[in-house]
Amino acid sequence: MNNNYYYFSTHTTHPQVYTRLKANAAYQKLDAETQTLLEKFVKDYGKRDKQFSTLEYCSKFIAKHKVELYELYNLKDTSPKEFLYNFLGYANQWNASTKSFGKNSKDRAEEIIENELIEDMTSPKSSIKKLLDASEGDLSAVKPFLPAIMISLHTNTRDTNKMRFKHTGRFCFDIDGLEDKQHAIECLNNIWKCTKNIKPYMAFVSPRGKGVKVFFKIDTTNVDFIKDFASEDKNTVIMHHKVWYEGARKELVSKFPELKDKIDLATTDPQRLTYIPFIANKENDFKYDILRTSTYSEIVEKERKLKHEIILQKISENKVEVDKFMKEHNISSPEEAYQLFQKKRIYDFDLELETDKFIKVIDFIEEQTSKDSRVENWVLEEFDNYHSLQKLSWVLYGVFGDLAIEQIKRLIPSDSNKLDEDHNDYRWAIKSKDDYDKELLESLTPSPFYARVRKLPVINDFISENFGASSKNFSDFKILNNYYETYTRNKELDDDTENLNEFLDDITDYLNKKKTRLPLIEEFDNLIPEVILGTKDYLDKDVMHDIFQNKYATKRIFLLRSQCGKLCAVSRWKP
Repeated sequence: MNNNYYYFSTHTTHPQVYTRLKANAAYQKLDAETQTLLEKFVKDYGKRDKQFSTLEYCSKFIAKHKVELYELYNLKDTSPKEFLYNFLGYANQWNASTKSFGKNSKDRAEEIIENELIEDMTSPKSSIKKLLDASEGDLSAVKPFLPAIMISLHTNTRDTNKMRFKHTGRFCFDIDGLEDKQHAIECLNNIWKCTKNIKPYMAFVSPRGKGVKVFFKIDTTNVDFIKDFASEDKNTVIMHHKVWYEGARKELVSKFPELKDKIDLATTDPQRLTYIPFIANKENDFKYDILRTSTYSEIVEKERKLKHEIILQKISENKVEVDKFMKEHNISSPEEAYQLFQKKRIYDFDLELETDKFIKVIDFIEEQTSKDSRVENWVLEEFDNYHSLQKLSWVLYGVFGDLAIEQIKRLIPSDSNKLDEDHNDYRWAIKSKDDYDKELLESLTPSPFYARVRKLPVINDFISENFGASSKNFSDFKILNNYYETYTRNKELDDDTENLNEFLDDITDYLNKKKTRLPLIEEFDNLIPEVILGTKDYLDKDVMHDIFQNKYATKRIFLLRSQCGKLCAVSRWKP
């Protein structure tokens, strides 16, 4: 088991952090008038003339307010200009952990072993304690500059384009809103005893004494853990992370009901950074045992069982529709049928049509690679790239299942390691419906695939010419066509079974149902216009002036129906 962490710390490489914290501590001791002036100094920094450097901005401010800033000349170990520069750095959080290691940052975290991490948290000689001393004990001031670790991912960056989604097998629970320090210590000790399946290996009371951070780890050699997190796909890792987290949270709350509303659910995100504070009282406020591990399979299995029971309940509530859907589409799984039924009900998604479209588009792309070098080069770039394959396969598998993987393989170069089942890069193809949240399966469509392939004009033209209408449109056509075919078939029998009125009633009833799904149309049908404008009246200054300034002079908000049929709320203001 890997006991290393990536340590997101700026104070170790930017000693200015200490001087900025000291500047803020000095600021707190200045009189109110000086503080107000310095607040203006910070606020106006963004509006400064950019041709001047930051130090020049500080010098000009001192020259302009020399009398009002007399207190700065009495500060020890720093000049007024240095103080302003450092205070500006504090106020704008230059080199703060969250900013220096932001989403698009080029900075990289350093690796640190667990014992060194604990030493940094608990030693009075550590750099974290020095940060606290520099701020003269002000926890609020020092927090943004504290180092942090990413508990659940083994990655040295927060750059979303470069970070790895390799799970460490560690999880963090953040418990807030406790009464006081004594209550927090009691909570810490109770959680440490914990439950059958979850056992924390490290925990500490927050510096303010009203919260507890609890860390759990599982055995990463567990077969189920390896299967669930093998792909390192972002969406898959996040989903499985949340499954274990939610199962563990329920087990924790079942034993300690008072914690139900005190667990910060934001820690369900495996990308979340956890601040590492200084723990002054290691004896009472900190616990650690390297040998304690929590179980994985038992918690995940229990949580999935609960989710499955919810799905079964929903299937039971829609049994007639699901059974009919299974029969019509030759589907053996009630769960799969229910998901498709929901997708069709909400999104008018036609699986048969979309499958046919998907295969034909793949056929066309494969055919074009041998005819058009531009298509060939694009396919080589897109379908021999691990990350591109991960993104595409994750969406498409959620829609089409194993069919999607087999179709994608047709576009991968024959000599690519992405087709080698023994190669690590084959992970893109290892998918399971367990990698998806059930609600997500009901909403996924292949649109991300088409958005990508439509970038090539020849493919875009093929899709537009052959599949210009959406599956929703085709669903409407198919339903109306079924009514018509029934009518014509009965008419051809010449046995008086055809019924024109019934055929027209069916169509009318269907259109009425569609109409109720568009309440805006009904609203328009019953809307009596107070003003009717001609096509050129919208551009007539006098007509519009009369409407705004005379007819509706007392109204603040009124509605217009635009030429495209959209109902628009229009605010009126006085000139």
